[in-house]
Amino acid sequence: MKRKAISLVAVLWFFPLFSGAQTQSFDTSKSLDIFHSVLREISLFYVDSVAIDKLVYTGIEAMLSTMDPYTEFIPEEDNETIEMMTTGSYGGVGALIKKRPGDGILVSEPYAGSPAAKANLVAGDIILAIDGQPVYDMTADECSAKMKGEPGTSVTFLVKKLRKEDTISCTVLRERVHISDVGLACMLQDSIAYVRVTAFTQGGAQEVRKTLQSMKKQYNVKGIVLDLRGNGGGLMDEAVQLLSVFLPKHTMVVSAKGRIERFDVSYYTKEEPLDTKTPLVVLVNNGSASSSEIVAGAIQDLKRGTLVGQRTFGKGLVQTIRPLSYNANLKITTAKYYIPSGRCVQALDYSNRNEDGTPGATRDGGIMPDIEVSIPLFSRMAMELVVRDYIHEYSVLYYKNHDTINSPDSFSLTPEEYEDFIKVTAAKEFDDRSATEIQLDNFNKTAKAEGYEDLLAEEFAGLHKRLLTDKETDLKHYRAEIQSLLEEEICCRYFFQAGRLRNMIRNDGQLEQALMLF
Repeated sequence: MKRKAISLVAVLWFFPLFSGAQTQSFDTSKSLDIFHSVLREISLFYVDSVAIDKLVYTGIEAMLSTMDPYTEFIPEEDNETIEMMTTGSYGGVGALIKKRPGDGILVSEPYAGSPAAKANLVAGDIILAIDGQPVYDMTADECSAKMKGEPGTSVTFLVKKLRKEDTISCTVLRERVHISDVGLACMLQDSIAYVRVTAFTQGGAQEVRKTLQSMKKQYNVKGIVLDLRGNGGGLMDEAVQLLSVFLPKHTMVVSAKGRIERFDVSYYTKEEPLDTKTPLVVLVNNGSASSSEIVAGAIQDLKRGTLVGQRTFGKGLVQTIRPLSYNANLKITTAKYYIPSGRCVQALDYSNRNEDGTPGATRDGGIMPDIEVSIPLFSRMAMELVVRDYIHEYSVLYYKNHDTINSPDSFSLTPEEYEDFIKVTAAKEFDDRSATEIQLDNFNKTAKAEGYEDLLAEEFAGLHKRLLTDKETDLKHYRAEIQSLLEEEICCRYFFQAGRLRNMIRNDGQLEQALMLF
């Protein structure tokens, strides 16, 4: 009798668990059956023919959009994206391209050392045909797909060259194109090693280690600046390996916790450090996310260095790539990561949304630097020129007319050259209203809606008249910031991305603050 009572208690104890599991399983089966029934009815009876596969993909994307922006379905044809995300490599020619309306494909930027650069393709060259097929009716994505391929194979372009404007045939041998995680490495003030890390892909941490080893052999390094600004993250393992450069072996630097406990894991540094003593400053901003925050958070929590800049983005979610049938993949959020202090830096709560559907905000997302240094925001005018590609267009024109320039450290546009930019750009179509003018226009609309238009008409007219300027005047007014953007872009034409970054750090307030710490 006692044994029966114990058995009954056990059944009652586990019944809610079994019941819950069965209910969840039933709900899943029911939902899938309904989904399949809807597809069947559409395929049989909808008035027009329907591509069911596209309908399913649309349904999958809509379903995932209710979760978080990092969980995404990757069909077989896009698997190259996974390779790019994890290794920073792909098979192709190594160049960014843009579609020009009514024209060919513009080479906007070849990568340093890439097959495109070796074949003397430059920014401003126009691709007219790929392997004999004209590109006029092709999208940029279609052209990009034709340019990619197995390393060792070749692709032939018909190209209208920028400088001589002649049309030539150009055969390029595809290679494994790798975009280095180290965007720039150089010495500052003779004793400070500066390393800009732009991503966390496979092998990137070892690249940083080797870069610093080389610099320490050549120079008497008295301080290190690790620049993670704008670094959106990547592989967690690479973040741990990068921390191995600066922290003792077997140091716990990050942990991951998810809904399934057996997947919870703590990560420790596994390699002997390169340098645990040299003063270290880490630069961060609101573009520093994910793996960048793992590195910054561990350096700060373990007091290995000083963080300078702005609060980081606040992405504390871990994604895992899960294989699906038919060679598709699912990049899915499986855990949250926690820095050594035990804090998750996730800034947005996608499981608890506001009434308007936007995700809720956590109390203290991101990582706050030890020394906060804000930077001036670019004007609306400057951003308008960037978005419309006028900064890039003028850099190509400048490159066409100048064979060489000074090094990125010292290159500057002359007053006459900036006047030429004004002349070229003022003739183009763009919205040169300032943010103040837009606010005034909105204020005017509100006043009109509320019946105050006649009462305030004279004041509005006077303010508009005082703010009204022509494009040339505006381009002169915002010269300082526009010229800096121009100089960066022009340096990129001659010295690739490293030249752009080298030019950018000349007048870098956050970097200046970091150097003062040494």
